[in-house]
Amino acid sequence: MSSRPRQPCKTPGCRGKARPGKPTCTECRTRSNRDLRQRRGHSTAQGYGRGHRQRFRPGVLARDRICRICRKAEATVADHHPLDRKTLVAMGLDADNPEYGRGLCEPCHNRYTAGTNPGAGTGSPW
Repeated sequence: MSSRPRQPCKTPGCRGKARPGKPTCTECRTRSNRDLRQRRGHSTAQGYGRGHRQRFRPGVLARDRICRICRKAEATVADHHPLDRKTLVAMGLDADNPEYGRGLCEPCHNRYTAGTNPGAGTGSPW
């Protein structure tokens, strides 16, 4: 049984071979992920520090034990809603106040985030 030949990496200037079913080689994918992490910074640099861990997340999850979207699964993610964290900070509001959050299960949070963040999805399903 023969396997398909490996395709060239789609990254401009790269001469590597992509893994089957992947558009880029392992080196380019690793470099891209590392560059993204450096641009965004770690979670504390994004504002998710002690206040988020000690006030926001526990407060939201204590209030919302069931996912606010599907109303079936246990809430495990504290999501800023209806305004995101950056907007709350820009408005001078306390982004770590649990009143600005809702509890979601991980699948609903991932679906919602992919639909609302630029470049993360094709459009909002909500």
